[in-house]
Order: sequence, then structure tokens, then C-alpha cells
Amino acid sequence: MTPDFTIQQIADAAEVTRYQVEAWISRGHFKPENPVENGKARKFTYDDAVVLGALAAFNRLGLAPTVVAMHTAQLRFRAGRGSLFVIASERRAVTGAEIAPGNGGEIDLTSGHIVDHGEVIRLVTAPQVDAIAAVDIDQIEHRVRASLGVA
Repeated sequence: MTPDFTIQQIADAAEVTRYQVEAWISRGHFKPENPVENGKARKFTYDDAVVLGALAAFNRLGLAPTVVAMHTAQLRFRAGRGSLFVIASERRAVTGAEIAPGNGGEIDLTSGHIVDHGEVIRLVTAPQVDAIAAVDIDQIEHRVRASLGVA
């Protein structure tokens, strides 16, 4: 059985305030695994702390929580994948009915990727990528484990 944690414990592990966690939950940016039960304090999981840590890291880089939140679900299914969580702003040319006035024939396809360090070069050099931000999930997990006392 995996241990449960308090909101204060995961806030400390992610290096954010309890208020920030509550605000991100209420705004839909952070969705904990466990449902809230009336009259009881919500319990959080280790994966919640990792997702929150990634959200906080991207927020410190200047990415809006609304953008990051669209891609954090894949962190819960990262086993066997890379150690970097990358969010890239990509452009794709559109045609005919897809074109909206004023967009110059391109749309922004911001996407999240979990990759190995070597794959970042492929993303950075892709001609359609305008911008990229990355956080090291291994480092976030190390910090979370140390903070939560998880082996």
C-alpha cells in the first residue's frame, strides 16, 4: 500500500505554499488522484507530489499553469519513458477551412513530451518548434522522495 500525504507535505515537497496548491486545485490546474471526501482532509499521493513539483518548476520558468496543466496527466504514466518533461510550442501550417483570419496560415500546437536527454536536440532543432521549456523529472522525484521520506 502506498502512503498518503497531507497537503502541507506535498506543498513542501514541491517547494510551493499550501495556498498555491489549494489555488491550483480550485482553478483546475492541479487534479489530485484521490477525490475529496466531505468532512475529511484530502489525502495526496507520491505521484501527486511529482506532478505538483513539475507544475511548480514550469511556473518558476514563467509558463502559465493553464498551459502546463494540459500536459501533466502524462506524468502519471511516465514509467519506462524519458527523464525530461518538455513542453514545446510548435507551429503547423493549415489549409482551407482550417485557416482563421489573421493567423497567417499557421496554428500553435503546444505539446508536452516525456523524453530522454538526447531527444531534446531533436525537439529543439525541429523547424516547426518556436520555443521549448524542460524540467528534469528525475531531479523532481529525488527532491520529492527526500522531502516525503519515501525510499
